[in-house]
Amino acid sequence: MTSSETIKRVRIYLNERDQASGQPLYLAALERLQREGATGATVLRGIAGFGAGQRLRTASASGFSSSPLVIEWVDRIERVGRILPLLDDLLQEALITVEDVRVYRAILRSSGPFGERSVGQLMQHEPASAHPETSLRTALALMLEREQTTLPVVDAQGTIVGILSAADLEQRGGLALPLRLLPVLNETERQALLDSLPERALAEVMTNDIRTVYVESSIPQALNPLIEWGLDNVPVLDREGQLVGLFGTEQALHAAVRAAPTVTGAIRDAEPPTPIGLVMQRAVPTVPSSAALATVASLVLSSPERFVVVLDEGKPVGVISDSSLIGQLPGPARAAWLTALRAPALPVQNLDQGDFPTAAQLAMHDTPVLNEQAPQEDALQLMLSGTHMLVLVVNAEGKLQGVLTRRAILRALAQAAA
Repeated sequence: MTSSETIKRVRIYLNERDQASGQPLYLAALERLQREGATGATVLRGIAGFGAGQRLRTASASGFSSSPLVIEWVDRIERVGRILPLLDDLLQEALITVEDVRVYRAILRSSGPFGERSVGQLMQHEPASAHPETSLRTALALMLEREQTTLPVVDAQGTIVGILSAADLEQRGGLALPLRLLPVLNETERQALLDSLPERALAEVMTNDIRTVYVESSIPQALNPLIEWGLDNVPVLDREGQLVGLFGTEQALHAAVRAAPTVTGAIRDAEPPTPIGLVMQRAVPTVPSSAALATVASLVLSSPERFVVVLDEGKPVGVISDSSLIGQLPGPARAAWLTALRAPALPVQNLDQGDFPTAAQLAMHDTPVLNEQAPQEDALQLMLSGTHMLVLVVNAEGKLQGVLTRRAILRALAQAAA
């Protein structure tokens, strides 16, 4: 039985006396292959042979010889395509052949969580942008219309000069609620927020210290600014420095979705899948299922990520977030909750009166739940199959052990890619 995955065999023909920077060329080539992440390669020594120069070379039984050598390297097609051009400067005169091979059985290095694809292949194309003189209100309305959490700001020549992010809107733009909550507001509430924004141009609010990535960059290279600076997206520039797209957490997570490796196939990954118990967040804000609304609201506001997990005897019932409460509370309570969200440092008012539901009744019951031994890929696919922002992680008894967020998966993917 052979695998349907295309595997390549590369053969590099050298001579034992070939040198590179004071060391045998075959060793320099092996070191380059190892450094760039090839699965493995072997140097084969020939007994005798001749090349284009018609000079016969033979192996000597004693001392240093000039026998022919062949480096044989077998790997996945995308890895060969990426690494082989990186050997050009080292092997300018070597004969190199590449051929498809049929594999009966192999354990190869995985292609990593993203394979060999570039940012340009997965970015969001033709994102909305604005000019420095665009008003803050117009820019926010555009971001909501295009569902962008990052708005590139470009000058008259199309050169990017800044970005408007969700943090900019809250910290310098005067937006009273987090940008991520605006889609769950009704039209009246949303318009009131837009009207409350000051009459300012983007040049006064935008971030001038821009983090960008090149369109041909690898995905791991694009993850650095996302993780290090806590960004949702980074602008993507072409060779001329012009804006061509956006790349962010969503694109990176979708890029990492791939068919799970199987141990019964002809080709297996050398690296075992990562269980979510190794990358989950163990410190989780929780609330008992019988908790009253006022208690729930206070805990949500005090949680850094604005959610709590509802527990019944240690087992998760569901999740309550700031956005889910907006959608579930009736008129006066909804208004009180929106007021609390605008001033989270103040005590919650007007949510402890009347017959309000308990935490168990308020919980979102569709949050995915996985065992802590489940592979990370299962959690990622569950998240991306809907709009889930996290996965609840439980042990064999069904008791909560932690949560896995999209940012946590992104960090784990970056480590795996490195």
